[in-house]
Amino acid sequence: MIATEQLPHHWYKDTELWRCVSCDGSLQEAPDGASLACQGCGHVYPAENGVLIVKETVSDNNKVSVDFYNGPLWPKFRFWEWFTFLCNGGEKRSRDKVLRHLPKQANLKLLDVAIGDGVYLDWLPKDWWVVGIDVSTSQLEACRKREGARDRDLKLILGEAEDLPVQDGRFDAALSIGGFNYFNDPEKALREMVRAVKPGGTIVVSDELPNLTDRMLFRKIGLPGVDHFIVSKLFKLGDPFTDMVEKYRTLDVEGIANRVLPGCRYERIWMGVGYVLVGRVPG
Repeated sequence: MIATEQLPHHWYKDTELWRCVSCDGSLQEAPDGASLACQGCGHVYPAENGVLIVKETVSDNNKVSVDFYNGPLWPKFRFWEWFTFLCNGGEKRSRDKVLRHLPKQANLKLLDVAIGDGVYLDWLPKDWWVVGIDVSTSQLEACRKREGARDRDLKLILGEAEDLPVQDGRFDAALSIGGFNYFNDPEKALREMVRAVKPGGTIVVSDELPNLTDRMLFRKIGLPGVDHFIVSKLFKLGDPFTDMVEKYRTLDVEGIANRVLPGCRYERIWMGVGYVLVGRVPG
């Protein structure tokens, strides 16, 4: 049962921003004053702890991600993420290799897809207007409590990248760090980002290389099961997430990017273990 909580007033003043994921209708303040309601089909989107609940139950890859980030393994794996960034000069320097591709403009309207715990909010200009979406309740709660979330126009949504609850062309840029490879449908998610951003706006997507485990020693000598054990148990990803990583080792990120954003730029970062793609919305 979702406990409703009054959404801040700035949610309601942006009446042309929100889109119903059921019928594409517009969303406005519901009669209860604590949620948004579709003006077409009447669907009500409640709030919990200041987060708009667009989709509470997910499946497939998104469910694997929810279980991982809402469970006990994520804090343990976070060490290995931090260690990787340390090897690349520290977390801020590592993430700046992605964030530097965002436009340098005042009052930027940014859509952050898979915002997670919002670790880089602290490094974004305070006058930037941010809408962040994620499938994990625990990640969004951590994001909401960050120093960088204070004194900022920040709206957080529980929902999926493949069906964004925003109208067309409302943002100056879209950003996604660390989730793209394992969305249920990465290509659909990228098309949704393009839909949400104004013509000429910037799309920035980054993640680890899908086939990163191909570099591991035991796979090279024909014992991939040993590497599976290391990733699952030592690195604390767990069996379901490790299985998902293995399943999508051949994901063609460049191919997806070129279909959706012709002419976009793709480059390796983080000493070759990650990538960033940058493109402009046509028009």
